[in-house]
Amino acid sequence: MNKMVILVTTSLFSAFLFGTIKANAQTTGYQVISNQSASRVAPYHNANNESHYIWNLSHTIKLHNLENFSTTTWTLERVAILSHNGKKAVYFNVTDRTGQFSGWVWHGFLKGGPYQYHEDSNADGLNLSDPANTRDFSMLGNYIYGKLSADGYLAQPDLMKLTQHYGTRHTNNLNTPFKDAIMSENMTLDPTNLVGIFEYPVSDLTKMIDPNTGDILLEDTGNGELGNTVTAQIENFLKANHTTRYGLWFNLSGSASNGTLSLDLVYMGIKN
Repeated sequence: MNKMVILVTTSLFSAFLFGTIKANAQTTGYQVISNQSASRVAPYHNANNESHYIWNLSHTIKLHNLENFSTTTWTLERVAILSHNGKKAVYFNVTDRTGQFSGWVWHGFLKGGPYQYHEDSNADGLNLSDPANTRDFSMLGNYIYGKLSADGYLAQPDLMKLTQHYGTRHTNNLNTPFKDAIMSENMTLDPTNLVGIFEYPVSDLTKMIDPNTGDILLEDTGNGELGNTVTAQIENFLKANHTTRYGLWFNLSGSASNGTLSLDLVYMGIKN
């Protein structure tokens, strides 16, 4: 009889102890109160350079450390409210530009807006819209034409017309020889003296905007280098062909935040 009482008492105590441990585990862990898509996809960057972790949603696995992503622009995708020890906190689900790194981080460890270089002597200051629009087209064009003019390069009317002929058709001098394009536009240019570059689109736009880390979102903040990089490429091309007369056509479209920003570029010169 005594053995039975002891056995029952021990069993009840074990059950009570296990239940208490289980209850404590539930109250000390993280519980997801809500989890929903962000009202808008927005860029964020680290609030500081200190060590803060990015977690999985249940807050049980450390995925990444923010201090290893000091120049990264994160994209906010979802927002969750987690409860821990009776306190609620807002967590952001973020992904880097490449899509390789993502997870959940307390919102206070991030700041709104893309990462910006605070000192970049080669930044163009354009502050392009996202997505790009006609205002950005004009702004980029005025910047490039202004720089070329200041450096002594002249836009030649027939070459401007010829680059537009190729650009709007997304063709080049291999598909449409210079002499045929000149004839169709009723121009008097000598096709044997023409040289041109045709890119639909340019091959590495991210490096044109940010040669250091390839952060395409910098062009939305005035800290990108696209205007200066395009100008430098055109000038190097003209110098190599010993000419100061050029034609230029380009088209800017898409969005930096979703990785679709694209630049089509055609420039030509008359060899001396």
